Amino acid sequence: MGKEEDLRVGNHLNKYGCYENQDFIALSENMLFNAKKMPDHSRRFDEDDEIMEHVVKKIGDKIKKVIKESERELWGFKNPTIIYTLPYFHQYLTNPYYIRLNRDLDSIARSFLKTARPRNWLPEIRHEFSYFTVYDRIKIIFRFLKAYMKKGNILRNYDFQKKIAEDGYKRIDRFLKGKRHLTIDLEDLLHNSQKMIQEIIAFLEISPKPGQIQDALGFIHQGLISF
Repeated sequence: MGKEEDLRVGNHLNKYGCYENQDFIALSENMLFNAKKMPDHSRRFDEDDEIMEHVVKKIGDKIKKVIKESERELWGFKNPTIIYTLPYFHQYLTNPYYIRLNRDLDSIARSFLKTARPRNWLPEIRHEFSYFTVYDRIKIIFRFLKAYMKKGNILRNYDFQKKIAEDGYKRIDRFLKGKRHLTIDLEDLLHNSQKMIQEIIAFLEISPKPGQIQDALGFIHQGLISF
């Protein structure tokens, strides 16, 4: 899932860290930026594929490089906004298995609102800016100010964030159609951990050792749903 130090990045939002491969996060964030889908999240409703396809074509070699450097016999990555970019570069992945994690829309919206709290602005800006060049950071600031003056602080709007989450799940449904995937529910994972871990093992067609299964179970805790 990434380097050990990568997996704990983001503990300003979740004390356990966000457990994300930072190379893939950086790729995805820059793709969203170049497709003008950030920091104005309202542009994520745009269904125009041409812009994102152009971005992916432009940095295709970089995407392949990150994938090649991450590839192992068994490996993976996750990113809450990957659905906006994955459909345009999944063809570079070898024998992918997709796991869809369902979470209550209200819980997702409240999580977004927590991220947008004023006390989180500075650490979140520092965190997000680490993915961009100085020049792009300046462009992000101007884009944000422009969107703020036109639409207000949509990041603190519960209905907007819930709509974003709902749209994301619709995109996931379209993307996964006809692809090998497993759907699990976050509440089931938390409350029926043994059963869900076995389902994931069967889906991935792997044979982990008993110690590895215990490690996986130890990774699951109620704190996962507190952010």
